[in-house]
Amino acid sequence: MILLVRHAKAEAEHTLGDWARALTAEGRAAFRRHAQVLAGKVSLQGIATSPYVRAVQTAEILAEACAVDEVIVRHELAPAKGVGEQIAALASELGNGWALVGHNPSLEEAAASLLKLKSLHVDLKKGTSLTGWPRRARASVMISMNEPAPGRPAAGAIRLCGRRLP
Repeated sequence: MILLVRHAKAEAEHTLGDWARALTAEGRAAFRRHAQVLAGKVSLQGIATSPYVRAVQTAEILAEACAVDEVIVRHELAPAKGVGEQIAALASELGNGWALVGHNPSLEEAAASLLKLKSLHVDLKKGTSLTGWPRRARASVMISMNEPAPGRPAAGAIRLCGRRLP
C-alpha cells in the first residue's frame, strides 16, 4: 500500500517565498479530521515529505494521527512538473506502508505512473489522499477527500475503483 497525500490548504503567499507558505488554521483543522479518518483505514510505517513548509506541516499532522515516528524530508517531493516517474520510483524505493506528502501536479503524475496510466482523471484537491496497490493484477485506488466538493462525497468518504493492468 502506498499513500499519496497532497498538502492541506495553505496561505496564499509568504514574504520569504512559495516554499515558506504555511497551512492556514482552516487547512490544519480540515486535514486533522481527514488524518483521523485515514488512521482508521491505513497502517503506516513512515512518511516522506516535500521540504516545503506546508507539506512538512501536513506530514506532521498525519504522523500524529497515525502514530508514526519516522518522518523524512525528500527533495524528490518538492513541487515540480514532470517528476511523476521520479516520485513513483521513490514510492517503490520506500516500499509498502509509506505515505508521500507533496504537491500537484507531481502527485497526480506519480499516481498515473504507479497505475500505468497516461494520466490520472482525478483532481487531487488540497488535503486529498490517494492510496494504491499497484502491484496487484487489478490496480486498486482509494481516494479520500477531506472537504466535500459539489457532487463529491463528504469528508472521510472513500471511493474504490480499479483498472486491470497489462
